[in-house]
Amino acid sequence: MAKKVTAIISVIIMSFFLFAGCGSKENGSSSAAEALLADDLKTIGDVDALDTENMQKSVTDNQVVCAFEYKGTYYRVTASISDEDQQAYIDVDFADDDYEEQQKKILAPLKVEKFENLSEQILKQDELDALAGKTGKELLEDGWSCTGNFDLETKEFYLNYGPFLYDVTFEGEIDEKNAEDYDEETGIRDLTVKSAEFISIGDATSIE
Repeated sequence: MAKKVTAIISVIIMSFFLFAGCGSKENGSSSAAEALLADDLKTIGDVDALDTENMQKSVTDNQVVCAFEYKGTYYRVTASISDEDQQAYIDVDFADDDYEEQQKKILAPLKVEKFENLSEQILKQDELDALAGKTGKELLEDGWSCTGNFDLETKEFYLNYGPFLYDVTFEGEIDEKNAEDYDEETGIRDLTVKSAEFISIGDATSIE
């Protein structure tokens, strides 16, 4: 009987390590793929060559910032740009049919100095659910910002938090008579959060 119990325990322990090993392999594979991507993106030209979605690009203050979605994950890279190249980028004539290619050519050789996985910053749904009951004023004080997109009838407001955009629904009284001149930042301060959900990438090229 003792041998039988020992055998059962051994099977359970082996099963545990097999499942643990599978989980580690999956996480390791994901991390390895990201490390390979980071290693491949040596220049802004490499970034432009990727099959990306939702690409955002900012060139200002001698810094190039690219935020994008690649295979379901959001990333951001930064590179330095000289005064000369930045001015050349700005001076490209938007009336030219190939203005985008001209701008890409200027940025292409710039070396990527920082690579970030932005998806790690997306608020999880339980974190969003925890916002219920907070006032708009509290959100603004916590770093949320208005985008100018809202629906007064449903009391839904698209707000930025970090590099992402969220749909926040409020409760409370809204004066719809002044809808055309509605100041959302002032208007939401006394409203209370009812619910919130993730939408997509937001203002991801603004880095403080």
